[in-house]
Amino acid sequence: MIGYILTIEQKEAIQGVFFATDIFFNCVQDVNDVWFLFLSDQDKALLPQEYLYLLDLPTGEYVPPPTPDPF
Repeated sequence: MIGYILTIEQKEAIQGVFFATDIFFNCVQDVNDVWFLFLSDQDKALLPQEYLYLLDLPTGEYVPPPTPDPF
């Protein structure tokens, strides 16, 4: 899955911030400790001017952490 790559500072600045009435930023960390942001096309269309810079961030492949062993 391809997402926008964030620095820790960028993640801390937007994590949990609402950019629409019922939509907020939720950043996720991959297995390599890289922070990512995923936005749908609808999310992108709703981004206020102050967050449009996010669309210019580099992108990369998100590598999920391994699933914990249930036993």
